[in-house]
Amino acid sequence: MFETRTLKRNSMLCALLFLAALGVVPAIGCRAPLSRVRIALQRHREAVEKLPEETQTPLPVLLTEDAAAECVENMVSGDALTLDTARRIAIRSNPDIHAAQARLENARWRIAEARSAFLPTLVLTHNWTKTFHTPASRNRLNTALQPASTLPTDVSTQGLAVTTLLNAIRGPLFGLGKAQGDRNPFSEHSTAFTVSWTVFDGFVREARLLAAKHLHHASKAALVDAKRLIIQAVDAAYYQVQFAEEQLRIAEADEVFSLEQLEETEKLRAAGRATIADVANFRVRMLSARANVTAARGARETGRVVLTELLGADVDTLNSELQLSPLEDETEENMTTPDPGPWIERAMTNRPDIQQIENVLRSDAEQIRAAKGLYVPSIAVSGSWGYDRSSNIRYSVEDQSSAAGLEFRWELYSGGYRRSRVHQAESSRAETSAKLSRLRLAVQSQVRQAVIDLENAQEQIVLRREALDTAAENRRVVQVGYVAGKETLTRLNEVQRDFITAEADLALARVRLRQAWSDLHAAAATYPEMNGGSNPD
Repeated sequence: MFETRTLKRNSMLCALLFLAALGVVPAIGCRAPLSRVRIALQRHREAVEKLPEETQTPLPVLLTEDAAAECVENMVSGDALTLDTARRIAIRSNPDIHAAQARLENARWRIAEARSAFLPTLVLTHNWTKTFHTPASRNRLNTALQPASTLPTDVSTQGLAVTTLLNAIRGPLFGLGKAQGDRNPFSEHSTAFTVSWTVFDGFVREARLLAAKHLHHASKAALVDAKRLIIQAVDAAYYQVQFAEEQLRIAEADEVFSLEQLEETEKLRAAGRATIADVANFRVRMLSARANVTAARGARETGRVVLTELLGADVDTLNSELQLSPLEDETEENMTTPDPGPWIERAMTNRPDIQQIENVLRSDAEQIRAAKGLYVPSIAVSGSWGYDRSSNIRYSVEDQSSAAGLEFRWELYSGGYRRSRVHQAESSRAETSAKLSRLRLAVQSQVRQAVIDLENAQEQIVLRREALDTAAENRRVVQVGYVAGKETLTRLNEVQRDFITAEADLALARVRLRQAWSDLHAAAATYPEMNGGSNPD
């Protein structure tokens, strides 16, 4: 009867503690009724539903250096390395992409770590203790042999007791007057299975799980952003090599023209119509053109090295025998000036770095909720079953032990720790919000700058092409006049210099046009290789 009443009283106490945790616990200085708890549960449930579904698609295989080099060699085995091929190689083989993939995998396992807090834990423990010396205060035999007094107070009435006699003779004979303790060693063993489960912790687990999921989506966006930046860098290196190829072509053409004029001037000198100075003039121009050829080759090889590094391959992979696709003629679409408004809208929607910071901002908001959850009590249940035995590990039924417990933990005062945690989380969220605002302004600026550069390059191409046609015609006329003796050598040098300059300026404008389009696609995150789609119209 007594045990039944005790059980009922304990059950009622547990129920009251649980209701206290759900209905009347204070949160951040005020009382949170049961309705607030339900609202909090509903809020977290809606937040989870709004999250994108976790895809189980495997990550791309991380390539080693040898595998990456083999991949590059297989993909560039054709006649020319196109820009699209270079992009695909870089996305597959660049080490920065591998690092971003590893960070994404790390974030995915953090979600699993956060989910583990919802499950109980099972622990197997075994303790072994070896006692070598027990103090006298714990020696039961020595305590039992100690009498109340050494000698009786009334000998005539009580007589000498046996314990009195023992106490009188054991000190002088055996040195037992001072307690020595027990020097016989013995062992103690205990083995137990313990299960513990946190039933309620003020929604801290829910907040941390949502924070981990938001960070996982931020890592996904970071991977896409790494692809965007790699593609932009590949484009710049590729266009650098193409521009160097154009410079090499122009320098070689200038060398051929100077060599032809040198041979023609030598014929004129043999006929008495030119001087030695005229011959030396074209020899100097020919040597200068050869120096420009050497410089253009050096710029091309430098660009190849940069491009090779971005492709994640060995330096010898892109040797001089591998050719890049030449500059193609501009299309009507290339020469159309885009409106910056729609491109800014695309950038705000597509930019992965904006998405990354937005997810970090959501994670910071969940960290604030997790910090506020420290003000709420927590409830945990536990149970254990095992054996406990002295002297050896030969357990028997009599050595079994089991227990069950319910822990209600409410930290009433922490010296300001919880408040500091809340303020730290709020400050982190404010910093992330400021970074997001700054990034959005930077994205708008990048789009507008790319559009301005694009428009300028389009105008430059039109003007430089017209200037090149004029310079070519002027050079032809002066060259004919020089052979006929009607034009001077100085004039021929001028028109040749104008032609070379106009051709180089046109090549630079064409490369700048393509670089401006690449910068615009990078600013708006519309590269097709980033997500496997296609560019918007």
